[in-house]
This record gives sequence, structure tokens and C-alpha cells, in this order.
Amino acid sequence: MTLDTRSRTSVRRPQGSRGVSLIVAMLMLVIIGLASAAAIRNATSADRAINNNRLQTQANQYAQVALQFCERQLTLPAGRVINVPTVPPKPPAWTVKENWFDDAPAAYQYTLKTSNFSSGVRPAVPPQCMVEPASTTLPHVYIVTARGFSDDFTQDPHTRATVTGSVVWLQSMVYL
Repeated sequence: MTLDTRSRTSVRRPQGSRGVSLIVAMLMLVIIGLASAAAIRNATSADRAINNNRLQTQANQYAQVALQFCERQLTLPAGRVINVPTVPPKPPAWTVKENWFDDAPAAYQYTLKTSNFSSGVRPAVPPQCMVEPASTTLPHVYIVTARGFSDDFTQDPHTRATVTGSVVWLQSMVYL
């Protein structure tokens, strides 16, 4: 019996090429995964920045509503809903933190109610405004100060410091 050696040929691979394509494929997967993670992180950062801008704009709009409300109150001949002192306080009332809260010793500030908003949009934290005379030497000149809050605004109940959210302050001088 003779063996035919030609029919039993085996394919031999060079020794250095075993598993190289697997390693290259794994490296490519790691690179693609890192690139995807970076893209997702950038997208969430952009979303956060856009949301912060939206909340700042929202607080600004609420402050504008409060400022316009208090300015209109000055022109009412009777039936004002805000307290307008005749003598300017020292220091100015708007600079005293305690004057901006409902339990303020002097009722300078006015917190807008939902009925003050004509549109369907209602702020989570109502804006506030304050009117005071500019000086005793300038009669009929008033300083109007307003604060608007974003919908995510929260404050510490003890210190009343802002914890989260935006607060926008606006001020105008009105001559009657």
C-alpha cells in the first residue's frame, strides 16, 4: 500500500499572524466606544448650558413683569395695591435683604399673585417688586426694583440664601 501524500496537504499559517485581526478589531471597538462616550458627554453638557440659559431668560422675563407692574402702580390715582412710602428709607429699602420676604418689618415689597399674569404661564415662584422715593430733594422720582425667579429656584429656609435656580434683579427710575 502506498500513501498518496499529495492529497493530505495542510494549510500552514505563518507563526506571527495568529489572533492579530482579533486584537485590531478589539482596539477599534475601544476607540469607537471612547469616541461615542465623548460625543454623549458633549451633548449633555450642551443641553445643560441651553437649559441654564432658558432658566435665566425665564427669570428675566418674570422680573420684567414685576417691574412693569410696580411702575404702573405709581400712575394709579387711587387703589394702589403696593405701599409707596413718602420718605426714602435709609439705607434704601431694596438693599436690605429682610425687606424682600413676606415677614418683612416694613411692607415695602409686593409679591405678584397669579391674577397679575394675563397669559396661561404661571411662575413657580412669584416675582416681587418694591417702590420707594429716590430722595427727598427730588419729589415725584421713584426707584422701582424687581426680582424674578426661575422655575427651579429654591432657597434655604433658615438663611434664605439661593440654593438652586436663577434670580434676576431689575431696577428703574420713574419720574411722575
